[in-house]
Amino acid sequence: MMQTDVAEAFEPSGEGRGGSSTMPHKRNPVAAATALAAATMAPNLAATIFAAQVQDHERSAGPWQAEWPTLPNLLLVTSGALAAIVDIAEGLQVDVARMRANLEATGGLIMAEAVAMALAEKIGKSEAHHLVEAASKKAVTEKKGLRDMLTKDPKVTAHLSADKLAKLFEPMAYQGASQALIDRLLTSLEKK
Repeated sequence: MMQTDVAEAFEPSGEGRGGSSTMPHKRNPVAAATALAAATMAPNLAATIFAAQVQDHERSAGPWQAEWPTLPNLLLVTSGALAAIVDIAEGLQVDVARMRANLEATGGLIMAEAVAMALAEKIGKSEAHHLVEAASKKAVTEKKGLRDMLTKDPKVTAHLSADKLAKLFEPMAYQGASQALIDRLLTSLEKK
């Protein structure tokens, strides 16, 4: 999310941290890279632990000795990934305006699913999908917003008012359970 074309969230920065050797303006996601590297190693280490569970008569030589170096390494990469993620979470810098701009960059296409789901309740999933798909293609071809295309389509407006369409094009209203999960997490942190 730190990449120039996204630029929505950034790891904490500081002197000597994440700088580029050739591009002075650039910030590299060093903690994310650390966490990803550790997460890449963990499955293979876990696989060794699982493979060592197969034992011959009375825990024969070989498999259980494979656990000795593997388990500490698995714990190290797991704790390293966790430490990197905590570092990111504690210093995360979010650019809300850029997030909104990125959402709006598609001209409303990102909300096509929300419209199709609402329309499906009225006319069925297949027909709703085809209507929104056609409007989406037309919006792209004509370089106009999807909402504009839908508000001009009588097959859509017969079932969804302009106000309802406006609400469907608000990304904050189409988050599923994410806000409840965020609220629960924040409440649990406040209790500590």
